[in-house]
Amino acid sequence: MATAASTSAVKVDIPTEDRPNILFLVIEDTSPYLLPAYGNSAISTPNIDFLAENGLVFDNVFSNAPYCSPARSSLIAGSYATTYGTDWHRNNMIVPQEYFFPQYLKEAGYYTVNAGKTDYNITKAVQKEFYPKTWDGLSGYRSDDGQKPNASYNNAKRGDKPFFAQFNNHTTHMSRMTSVTVKAREASRLDLNALQLPPHLPDLPEVRADYALHLEGVEDADAWVGSFLDDLRERDLLDNTIIFFFSDHGGCLPRGKAFPFESGMKPGLIVYAPEKWQHLLPGSPGTHSRQLVEFVDFGPTLISLAGAELPDHLQGKPFMGPAAIKRKYAHAFRTNSEDHFDPSRVVADEQYFYLKNYTPYKRHGLKQSFQWGMPAQQAWDDYFYQGGAIDPFRSYYEVKAQEYLFDMSRDPSGIVNLADSPEHQSKLQELRAETARHIQESGDLGFFPRDIRDAFTDEGISLYEWVKNSDYPLAELHRLVEKSAAPTQKDLPDLLSYLKHERPEFRWWAYSGIAYLASQSELHLDTSGLLTAAKEETLGSLQAIAGETLVYLGQKEGLELLISSCQSGNTFAGSSLENIGDLALPAVEEIKDLASSAKSNRIRFQARSILIDFGMMDMEELYGAQDIEGFLKGHFHRVSHPSPTLP
Repeated sequence: MATAASTSAVKVDIPTEDRPNILFLVIEDTSPYLLPAYGNSAISTPNIDFLAENGLVFDNVFSNAPYCSPARSSLIAGSYATTYGTDWHRNNMIVPQEYFFPQYLKEAGYYTVNAGKTDYNITKAVQKEFYPKTWDGLSGYRSDDGQKPNASYNNAKRGDKPFFAQFNNHTTHMSRMTSVTVKAREASRLDLNALQLPPHLPDLPEVRADYALHLEGVEDADAWVGSFLDDLRERDLLDNTIIFFFSDHGGCLPRGKAFPFESGMKPGLIVYAPEKWQHLLPGSPGTHSRQLVEFVDFGPTLISLAGAELPDHLQGKPFMGPAAIKRKYAHAFRTNSEDHFDPSRVVADEQYFYLKNYTPYKRHGLKQSFQWGMPAQQAWDDYFYQGGAIDPFRSYYEVKAQEYLFDMSRDPSGIVNLADSPEHQSKLQELRAETARHIQESGDLGFFPRDIRDAFTDEGISLYEWVKNSDYPLAELHRLVEKSAAPTQKDLPDLLSYLKHERPEFRWWAYSGIAYLASQSELHLDTSGLLTAAKEETLGSLQAIAGETLVYLGQKEGLELLISSCQSGNTFAGSSLENIGDLALPAVEEIKDLASSAKSNRIRFQARSILIDFGMMDMEELYGAQDIEGFLKGHFHRVSHPSPTLP
């Protein structure tokens, strides 16, 4: 089981009235371009605009991850989810008590509540042990004595304590758009033809329809914000409450949520401060700030505003108040997209956005069973696979570059890759070096495949603490990952030697480097030893990458290994089978059989995805009737207007 933190915040003797209340109003899946405070004129959001007019609008915020659970994990920890191994979206790990920054606010005399979402990629045992030490009230949590603490800052038990309260709104969540077809929807409140689409999206009717529905969700969220403003005014709390309004990551339209570009990594952030506390803002009220901010900075900022010392394990830095530290770089990561293990790392300064892909042979447009419920995503697929897509709308489905470099001052949507530009090589090398430095310094565990992590959790072991307290060669793993991401022919002997390593994650990355080399050019090597090693792998992630490597080397046994792994329910193999594209055609009959009769619903989805890419199945057949029914229930649930949890 996890152990308690050895560091603790120390309360500073500050009178209660001299400490602000802090309210987090969190929406979902929303990029800045969707908000009028950032220039969108298609909708009206008077309550959010009030926050912006009396606070600071941040233009350069990074959620650390482009999907909810790793982003929220980084926020709650005040450190990178990759440090604790909680970066894999929808995978639960064992973590120490230090993981939860609100405990330090609670120790400093704050009343702490969370109404809505936790989503921190942690086990139920960890929740049971540490939630009572973190929150005074938490929606959905029931203590051992059967009591369900009221998750409201208005709870009488708060007394005269200042509060930290987090409330979450779902009206902009991707599930609002996942109706599979636009035919199931009510008519839009907006004029679809008048909308200005962001430039990273193709102009297709379904894209406009999803964009309009998302904008309507922002309007609904604005009414939700207004209910809090009304409540705070009525209770004479507004003049002593700092409000953080933000999204959990970027937008959910295609190439947004779950993808490592600006459109997925950058949420909006508006920090409202009443007159009493406006001196804490790093800019004048009613203006915009280009200051770099990360989610890992939120916890340290709040602890410092509460008048407490910062625990030394926190990786974030305060960005408001007298302890504020200005960042030179912001960091972010993407580890997986459903069953597709495809790590990327991002480093940005105030002008440039650098993205490094560690499995560049993987395509970004590999299907996910949830996101492809958006009509916009399906339409973009058809646009590409039917031959209509032109640049820049083709690259989403093609083998990606090893590196991307975007000038956000001239190209804020990240369209033009400057990585090969001669005049930008100095900046490229600077940010590349910063990426490698940060991976090492932060103790990045994001390069462990999911099933390898699960083996630790299943045994009741914290991967983070095991690596920290053992002689595990993490720096060596990081060096191998760097080599495997951009290998040359001279690296081949070293990669082959790592196939004999005792640790499976080392073998995974050795296969990955060989796979990339083989996918780029013909390799002349004796594959008998590699084939023997591949057949001896028992973990699903290793079977998949080994089979994919053999396919790129022209070995029919590789495709046979992927098919047999899929037949046994290995979704990692389904990912590899989809990624190899036309190289899977010799197994088309087996893929058809998987699409209709595989025991795993996820495998059936992956097989149908491949057949659609081959033109052998229509997009309308991607989901079964039961899947579509579930999507529609979620879609209609999300368009309701939620009211805040206020007694």
